[in-house]
Amino acid sequence: MYLKILICCTLLCLCNSYKILAVFPTPFHSHLTLAYKLVKELAKRDHEVTYLTPFPQKTQTKNLREISLESIIPVINERKKQLLSLNDQTVFNSVKFLTNMGYAVTEEFYQNKNVQKLLNSQEHFDLIILAQFVNEGLIGLAYHFKAPFVLMSSMPLFAWSKHFLAHPAPSSYVPNLLTPYSGHMNFWQRLCNSVYDTYSILYHQWIILPKHRQLVKKHIPGEPDLYNLLNNASLLLVNSHVSANEPTIQIPNVIEMGGMHLKEPEELPEDIQKFLDSSKNGVIVFSMGSNLKSSDLPRNKRNAILKAFSKLKQNVLWKWESEELPEQPKNVKLMKWMPQTDILAHANVKAFVTHGGLLSTMESIYRGVPLIGIPIFSDQKTNMEIAVSYGYALLVPLQDLTEEKLSYALEEILNNPKYTENVLKRSKIMKDRPIKPLDNAIYWIEYVIRHEGAPHLRYPGMDLNWFQRNLLDVSAFAMFTIFLIFLVIYLTIKHIIGKRVTKEKIN
Repeated sequence: MYLKILICCTLLCLCNSYKILAVFPTPFHSHLTLAYKLVKELAKRDHEVTYLTPFPQKTQTKNLREISLESIIPVINERKKQLLSLNDQTVFNSVKFLTNMGYAVTEEFYQNKNVQKLLNSQEHFDLIILAQFVNEGLIGLAYHFKAPFVLMSSMPLFAWSKHFLAHPAPSSYVPNLLTPYSGHMNFWQRLCNSVYDTYSILYHQWIILPKHRQLVKKHIPGEPDLYNLLNNASLLLVNSHVSANEPTIQIPNVIEMGGMHLKEPEELPEDIQKFLDSSKNGVIVFSMGSNLKSSDLPRNKRNAILKAFSKLKQNVLWKWESEELPEQPKNVKLMKWMPQTDILAHANVKAFVTHGGLLSTMESIYRGVPLIGIPIFSDQKTNMEIAVSYGYALLVPLQDLTEEKLSYALEEILNNPKYTENVLKRSKIMKDRPIKPLDNAIYWIEYVIRHEGAPHLRYPGMDLNWFQRNLLDVSAFAMFTIFLIFLVIYLTIKHIIGKRVTKEKIN
């Protein structure tokens, strides 16, 4: 009897566990924070997870097999040197930079010896989870392993991604992710936004996507056509939420998971805890994220920041990657790395000076800390524009940053209670959900497997060409019909007048 019960329990566990391949090749720590949170939870729930990552963990986790993609790190490190310069670049140049970077990562991914070994194996997977970040060539893996796939984006979608995924995103109220716009655009902004969206889509479709197409044909047996696979995703997980992002139209197979990485604060290292506890006037936290380095800031901007901080009665906790900071004020503590979200939870933290990355923005909302934004590239400008419109942040663009402007922003944030009040309102919105975002993401991943790819979630528009989806063919037919009607009327009138003139000449 005991043996029968044991066998039944074992079979029950096996029936509810799946083999999942998770692929996240871009070595951005902010992206992989979400990825690791997800795969670790899947493994915890007894799924057998194979995780391809540039940063494999040193400690092993039950049910989680990590495959190294460390060869991709130099590809990104070389391009990270250019990130600060993107602040002065146009949207057009940013599109080129990001899409070409994504292709370079995808190309190196397929050349990685561990990936080649996996492709040549006879492994079977019930589902594939792919990072959605300018790396469309990865979709070839779903064809190779004959498995449904889920896309996971660490930020709202770029214009070109929305286009090929048939995701509704009108340029009239959905800002291009590379612009400093919110959804409430004036006429000029809507015009510019339309131009940026059109350029983004055309550059991706005509220049970048053909490269990914050839990459898939080269490395995936059977030479599948990527164009036939692009919008076959069963599910799209997007790191967004109305507390931090503006509401937008979501189709049935798009699930928001914004704030998935957030949790209750953990115990801080002793030196940080002591520093925060002893800062009776409060603490300002300053970090430019994991990809940008404060030490790479232009000297004049760095000096302006130092002078502004030195005038504060509050202490400053600064993520500084170099060994020392020349002319470091007494009230500034430097750290090469810090547990940001846990620090923001401390009661003495009064403001957060940030680059405006989405994870940092969500952490500040969750912890109820107002922001001062110094955005540089990608979605950071849009994130900060939305934060300003919601009333819990101030914007100090890097090109305009001076000691006076930063000091004004600090004084305003610290002394005007409206910023804290507004961020606490957003915090309530973020926390007020029927289900935790991580649990929601896991549910839908398992749902897709249970329903064999969940094709019933696809809305009919996904099977139309872009011009059909936007009724351009109908508009063209209507315009042609109207033209024909006017042409017939014109020719009829001309014929009648001609006959009358002829008759008059005869008379």
